[in-house]
Amino acid sequence: MCGDANGGDRVEQGKGLPANLRDNTSVFRVAFVVDLILCQIGYISVPAIVCAVLIFMWGIGIVVRRYVHSYNIKKVNYYGWLLAFIGTNILTIVLQGYDRGFWESVGMVLNMPIIFFLFYGLHTEAESEDGRRHIYREIYVLCTVMMWLSNVLNVISLISLYSVGRSVSYYFGYLVVYENRFTGVYFNPNLMAFTAFCALFCCHILWQGDFFEKTSGKKMTKRRRAVIFLSAALNLAVIFLTDSNAAMLIIVCYIVIYVCYRLFGGKDIKIGVAVRRGFALAALLVVVAVGVFSVRFFVQTGASQTVSRPSESANVFDDSDDELNNITFEHMNSNIDSGRIKLFKQGVNVIKHHPVFGVGKGEITKYGNRYNNNKMKYSDFHNGYLTVFVCSGFIGFALFIAFAICLGKRMACDLFAVKPTIRSDIFPCLASFIAAYCIYAFFERTMVYDVTFMVEFFWLILGYAAVCMVRYEGGDYAACAFSTTENKRKLPRTPERQKPGEGETSE
Repeated sequence: MCGDANGGDRVEQGKGLPANLRDNTSVFRVAFVVDLILCQIGYISVPAIVCAVLIFMWGIGIVVRRYVHSYNIKKVNYYGWLLAFIGTNILTIVLQGYDRGFWESVGMVLNMPIIFFLFYGLHTEAESEDGRRHIYREIYVLCTVMMWLSNVLNVISLISLYSVGRSVSYYFGYLVVYENRFTGVYFNPNLMAFTAFCALFCCHILWQGDFFEKTSGKKMTKRRRAVIFLSAALNLAVIFLTDSNAAMLIIVCYIVIYVCYRLFGGKDIKIGVAVRRGFALAALLVVVAVGVFSVRFFVQTGASQTVSRPSESANVFDDSDDELNNITFEHMNSNIDSGRIKLFKQGVNVIKHHPVFGVGKGEITKYGNRYNNNKMKYSDFHNGYLTVFVCSGFIGFALFIAFAICLGKRMACDLFAVKPTIRSDIFPCLASFIAAYCIYAFFERTMVYDVTFMVEFFWLILGYAAVCMVRYEGGDYAACAFSTTENKRKLPRTPERQKPGEGETSE
């Protein structure tokens, strides 16, 4: 792993961390993401949160030294949109004044430079071939750690299910079983499901043989493939037991988008062929959706039968809520939207009164109760886009969407225009994750206003995808502040227009 991949500014050795570690952005990113996973785990969450605060402060220091002091922000593509968005949020805090939620709003603003520049902006570290190799190596390390960490947590969770078998109350929530859903050692089944999906995604990355061999220096043997396959199966089974509809949605979206690339990416396809493949893709969507939900039903039913046994033989705890033989791994709440429509209406009520600059993340509960008859239960709307609108107003939302459209259009063009040999690369996997996550964000507390594993991991994957984009575009794309129209685009649309070896995985 690397710190300053381009051999850029380094802080001289002094007090505190050595310069080679203090400014090592790769170590920071992997450590922060892994620690945020541990913040979701019962009984170790408190020390993990303390470590997260320290790592967060470390990240702020890196941002100041690397991007402010060295003035590297202009190297980040679309930095203008991002800086304007941060400025809007600062203005919102100033307009709201000091209140109970002031420091929470400040914390979210401080997190923005980390996710915008150290995570998404990591493509500035991949301007050279050596820098790209270091980033690809970082991806391999992160995916490997994610796979094994998830395996360990899933195994411990399953052991606790079969040994404890009941809800165990904890300061931050419930463990093992929560409202008839499997939550294991996590506080919430949705957190467990999303983490398992990310581990499943990492397994798909590691499954790419060329990437694995060129980043690990090891051969992709049948034994290693078996380990990756079993890890993926374990994570998929855990997702089914959590009964998370949002996780099911992101899985289906990821599969369909990835297959869409395989059908249309990097090819000159005639209209008739495109129409036939379009119908095939629509049919695939139906088959995948039915198949995934059917398998979930069988896994839930089978697990319920294997777990069930006479209640007197189960361990009994004073704070238990569910009996072992009543677990069906299905939502107790039959309402499929789980209250999200109500939250959406509450968010709209807040927007009506603060449409221009919003209210800030720390004031959601305050204003939510004020304009919804004190019926606002949560500090989030379980909709990433609505949360951005409520927190930063129309101006901030418009800036954020403008950034998303510019980058999304560019990524889609790169994905479907470049040479078909990137099929052996990880770029299609990364792009599929990002697109699926953007759909998932309509139903979960994601995008910007949370210092959680969900948010940080998304922006990290976005950064990795940006590295692939820079690599395939070469020098044709200079860093731009706002719009791609500021640069002349010269994407290689046919194999003949590419330079030899341009489509091959160099890492």
